[in-house]
Amino acid sequence: MRHSVFWKIILGLTIVLTLAETGVLIFLYQYTYDHTIKDSTEDIKFAASSSALALETYDPDDLNDFIGCEDYLNGVCSGLGITYLYVLKPDIETKDELYLARGWGGNASEEYINHRYSGYLAKGVLRDEQIRVMNGEECVVIHEKNEYDDTLICYTPVKKHWSKAKQTTVNEIKSMVCAEISIKSVLANFNQKYLNLAATIVGATIVILILTGIVLYFRVSKPLKRISGRMKNFVSQKGAFFEKLPVKGKDEIAEMSNSFNNMAEDIDRFITDLSELNRQKAELNIAKNIQRGLLEKPDFENENVTINASMVAAKIVGGDLYDYRALDNGNIFVSIADVSDKGVTAALFMARAVTMLHQYAKLSYSPSKILYEYNNSLAKHNPNLMFITTFAAIYNPKTKVLTYSNAGHNVPYIISDTLIKLDDEIGSAAGVFEDEAYPEFEIKLNDGDMLFLYTDGVTDAQNRDGGFFGEETLERILLESKSSGAKGVVNAINDEIKAFVSGAEQFDDVTMLALQINSESGNRLHLEAKTENLVKIEDKISALDLSEEMRVQLNIIAEEIFVNICSYSYPETTGEVDVIIENENGKVTITFEDSGIPFNQGENVIDIEDYDSENAVGGLGRFITFSMVDDYSYERKDNKNILKITKNIQENV
Repeated sequence: MRHSVFWKIILGLTIVLTLAETGVLIFLYQYTYDHTIKDSTEDIKFAASSSALALETYDPDDLNDFIGCEDYLNGVCSGLGITYLYVLKPDIETKDELYLARGWGGNASEEYINHRYSGYLAKGVLRDEQIRVMNGEECVVIHEKNEYDDTLICYTPVKKHWSKAKQTTVNEIKSMVCAEISIKSVLANFNQKYLNLAATIVGATIVILILTGIVLYFRVSKPLKRISGRMKNFVSQKGAFFEKLPVKGKDEIAEMSNSFNNMAEDIDRFITDLSELNRQKAELNIAKNIQRGLLEKPDFENENVTINASMVAAKIVGGDLYDYRALDNGNIFVSIADVSDKGVTAALFMARAVTMLHQYAKLSYSPSKILYEYNNSLAKHNPNLMFITTFAAIYNPKTKVLTYSNAGHNVPYIISDTLIKLDDEIGSAAGVFEDEAYPEFEIKLNDGDMLFLYTDGVTDAQNRDGGFFGEETLERILLESKSSGAKGVVNAINDEIKAFVSGAEQFDDVTMLALQINSESGNRLHLEAKTENLVKIEDKISALDLSEEMRVQLNIIAEEIFVNICSYSYPETTGEVDVIIENENGKVTITFEDSGIPFNQGENVIDIEDYDSENAVGGLGRFITFSMVDDYSYERKDNKNILKITKNIQENV
């Protein structure tokens, strides 16, 4: 039981999930805490600045003029979650401050409220930060912990005021607005929510682990044991007895079971109807069908790579295979292998091999671990003592690193500016001895680079005179055809081999696979409309040659617009968004294109003086966003929302 792959997978998955979950919870706490403090800071800034605008119609020299102002300040506190909001008339010379009016929220300290009543004169308490505000500084935020509360405080000047004596508006700073928010109250609510979230994540992880174990057992471990046992019996009995495998679902295991069932039926029919000579011929045809049926399509392409493969079977069937797979984590798995024997036995061994490679690649194993488990599985059930040379590699599009390991196979090439042989340390061929170690190596690839894999049927191809195609000829063609792409390289080599052998009998399969790294798509991002994809936009903005302040502003703008698209353009479904970021001529232009319902984010943006804190939805975010941009346009074209914003950067460079 302790050697079972199933339990190794469960143990490894448990360790990985536990470590990942711990890291996520730590990161999530710090990230959310920072954003909570940041959001609270923005709230007090907004409350102070908007109140300062509203108080320009009051005369700070007349305390009675502020009678009734308390209701307005209380409303701002209630609407924005502010703890304390008050108006001061400072005296810079005496450092005294006179309270003109005050407001408070639901979590305010009663002792603090009673201490700051309208008309109260606090002597000698004026801070340096308040003096800076009185001297014209726009906004100052400090953190203060006193006997009443632990708060963040924002001081903002009232730049204009009404003078009853002069009966006019005076451009002179005589008062300031102070907005405070209780950190204890904010963090108490945050900690409770975080604990609930952490409990939910831990519970979900346990459920996922249990469900994964059940699925792996019934859909992978148990079927593989059944298939392996039937295959062992089939090989040892030479096909004399074969119990039909059950076929459930449409995955690789079901396909393999179905292939073996069809194979058994074909063998029974041919053995019954054909002579000994025809039976041998039928064996070869069956082996060819098995071999072809288990190979992937020769062409594959996604946004990161282009793959082209070719397998030209010999008259006497060998056991060549190539395989590739786009993994769930976005990585690309490729492999090539060559079984030592010929005929049906080699084809069956090859079928087992490709199934193992599929399963271990899907489990996100590294190449060396894939070959280790793959070798052990093959070696345990190998009565004919066959071996299979195998090269396995995984390409990570994010890091552009190719990780690879070699079990006795022909040395592959990297086609770049020069030809690079991956002739690092090579492990032994798979299927003979258990617990063999396979070294693993890495190489960084550039856009346009190509990985070329092949079996010895390429270099060992013979002409009528007994001459070999050879590595030297192969390397020459690789360099000459590298500009023609993956398919061009494979076709060029096939054409050269065909011309070289000139009709001579082919004794071995000729198998190749080329994987080329696609160039990046530049300034366009094609994203699913999910908020977690916001980080990809932030990465693009971070790569721009801009000041840190400008990148922060662009991130705030992009976040508001993208989140609104996710929420309102696609209210019931998840769609897609194209984001084009351009930095030219002293301007950054970001264009958002989505196919959701008609939605103009720049329409009906609130005027801050008319803001209704109880009924406005998303108004503050859009107000801040569109007040930060220098220009924007919206159009509904070809059933798409197209919103373009422009930010001038010349003065910020």
